[in-house]
Amino acid sequence: MNDDIKHAIHYHEETKHSELGLQMSRHYLDWDDKPRPFKVYQELSSIPLPQDFPIPTADALTCIRSVRPFLPESPLDIRALAQFLFFSAGITREMKYDSGTYYMRAASATGALYPIELYVISKEFAGLPAGVYHFCPGNFSLVELRSGDYRSKLAEMAGGNPNILSSAVTVALTSFAWRNAWKYGDRSYRHWFWDSGVIASNLLAVAISAGVEPALVTGFLDAGVNNLLRLEQRSEAAVVLAPLGSSLVKGPEVSDFRPDPEPLPVLDIPRIIPISKRETEHPEIWKLHDASSLLSPKEVAQWLSSSKNKFTNVASEDLSQEHMQDKRQDLDSLSDVILLRGSTRRFSRSPISKNHLSTILFSSTRGVPLDVLAKGESLVDIYLIANAVEGLAPGHYFYNRHAKSLEQLDAMNELASRNESGYLCLGQPLFSDASAVLFMMTDINAILKTLGNRGYRACQFEAGVVAGKIYLSSYAQGLGASGSTFYDDAVTESFGPHARNKAAMIAVGVGMPAYKARRGKILAARLTKSQLLSNG
Repeated sequence: MNDDIKHAIHYHEETKHSELGLQMSRHYLDWDDKPRPFKVYQELSSIPLPQDFPIPTADALTCIRSVRPFLPESPLDIRALAQFLFFSAGITREMKYDSGTYYMRAASATGALYPIELYVISKEFAGLPAGVYHFCPGNFSLVELRSGDYRSKLAEMAGGNPNILSSAVTVALTSFAWRNAWKYGDRSYRHWFWDSGVIASNLLAVAISAGVEPALVTGFLDAGVNNLLRLEQRSEAAVVLAPLGSSLVKGPEVSDFRPDPEPLPVLDIPRIIPISKRETEHPEIWKLHDASSLLSPKEVAQWLSSSKNKFTNVASEDLSQEHMQDKRQDLDSLSDVILLRGSTRRFSRSPISKNHLSTILFSSTRGVPLDVLAKGESLVDIYLIANAVEGLAPGHYFYNRHAKSLEQLDAMNELASRNESGYLCLGQPLFSDASAVLFMMTDINAILKTLGNRGYRACQFEAGVVAGKIYLSSYAQGLGASGSTFYDDAVTESFGPHARNKAAMIAVGVGMPAYKARRGKILAARLTKSQLLSNG
């Protein structure tokens, strides 16, 4: 079914935003039914994670742009695991309003709804028995779902993936569908990958800072992984697997891998406290998810073999080029940047420097360690509208990451460029005020012809990772950033013939904040049950 790409094409077309479509929409928010942000098991006990975990002190931009570790390996124990989990999805801010208390996390999420859940599949190491666990950021703990070492079984589900097999721990990211569909409806399937990608960008950087080699795995048997994690069907599903520390476990384990003949033990789905009073069905989400699922080891092997194909787009026209120099701007550690990061709510309209923009573009495009990508390849291109960048004329640009150059597509005056960037992002003034708005775009039809429906997941996910890197590299330089959705076809039209075959995946505005952002805190929280069950 993955090869029948009409499913992805239909979904993408049906979930496009247009100005008229949003004006005609009857969707409304039922605030009394807002989903709770934490998954709480009714009958399973939890293991508190240590709160004295190490802090990632390495240079932020170096960690953001690196694919392989540049520091000595750190021992992987429960304290290191706590570090990875906190700086990926832990609570960094407690915001109190008349409507309730909201707990903001280390990585941004669309609508601050936090649909992504994290699970841990680990060998036994200091402080933690081998097992499969769910991570709850609310009480900073792990809940054991299965006892024993399931790395070999997980690797088998991913086509004998050597990174999973040789890693001490793999973090699995899932999406709790209703949390985001409550606000964004069928389009929220895109957000599964945006939000998990932003978390993954944090996880990659933190792993690099600890000297641990990360990888991202999108090729796996969906039903098998969901079963391993004991997920409820049509409620939650695995998105990506992130093995950490493959270099820490050496020896014959990989070369001698043989599939485990024993079937996965059948366990009941554990009961959880419902996240809201009622849920609305969104069959379009599950139609595409089913159509993009891998159902057999043969399909997993086919998916992985497609990494031999080249996807990167290059300039197709003779354009004015502006070489972008990478000049280091940051003085902050990675932990400082993650704790400072938020979603900017007001930009000052002050210009940023060309070096600021150059550093953002360079740091965000050095590669994503995705199983389906050959080294140096990407499914995503960056287009941008420059509004106020010193030394750069306002207008539309394409970033050629191989040449490290911006290619000017047209010239505009600042008023026109600001009007355009704001309009494309659903008419939001925030994105008129940004110094530049970056659009991650891809040739969906070309990707689908090669990768099938699952290619839709991959390009949305990679765009999410790149967006996360844009966030981090902006804050590392004292700037702000905020993500946005957009009018789909209008974005393609805006960038003219150069982007005629491409579709926007996600947009991020960057610029000087109009206020001084307050640094978050390490709130390895121990929330009470009533706090966990609030919908703040």
